[in-house]
Amino acid sequence: MTAPPTLVNSPDISFEARLQSNPRYVRLQDEYAAFTATHTQKLSINEKLTPNFTGVTLVGDNKINLRTPTMYFIEDRFLSGFGDIPESYEGANYSVTFFHLGQGLTSHLGVLHGGITATLGDELTCRLAFLNFESRRGVTANLNIDYRQPALADQFMMVKCKVLEKKGRKCWVRGEVYKVPEGNVDGEEDVRIDRPENLLAQCKVLVIEPKWVDKLA
Repeated sequence: MTAPPTLVNSPDISFEARLQSNPRYVRLQDEYAAFTATHTQKLSINEKLTPNFTGVTLVGDNKINLRTPTMYFIEDRFLSGFGDIPESYEGANYSVTFFHLGQGLTSHLGVLHGGITATLGDELTCRLAFLNFESRRGVTANLNIDYRQPALADQFMMVKCKVLEKKGRKCWVRGEVYKVPEGNVDGEEDVRIDRPENLLAQCKVLVIEPKWVDKLA
């Protein structure tokens, strides 16, 4: 069994401690540990966690204060075979990643710039799509995003991505950005983060594996 991922890119240990003590996050860690105990192909994933833009340029105090390694809930059959995935498929092929974003990424006072929300949605949907291509690489062809409510700075956010369909070199992925409540939970339903009232933005992304994919670094 692989251990739940540890936190990275945290200049202040208090961000890590707060997230680790959040029962909603703890619940997902437990689900991840149970999932990877029976889906061992997950252990073969070796991704680069620090791309220049979101891993260097935007990281630091009052920017991306914290980013967790992505928890991939991908069944072994999707990681060992790269055929088409019908829209009606059943099973797990999704991911979750947590962030804490600061005031340095705002546009209006206290409100995160919509571009950072779109950037994280784009990057993380692509990362999931890449794992469903044999080359493990690709590019964004189209991104449509709907903003549901203002995303406030100085709070934790969760980006959840799910493969919708795959045909040949094309993969459609849904990305959802949620605010993460803190404090005690009020019943079983409250422990879930992906609830309508927490949804900040939703995007649908078409990712392609181009014929010149071997030229991608």
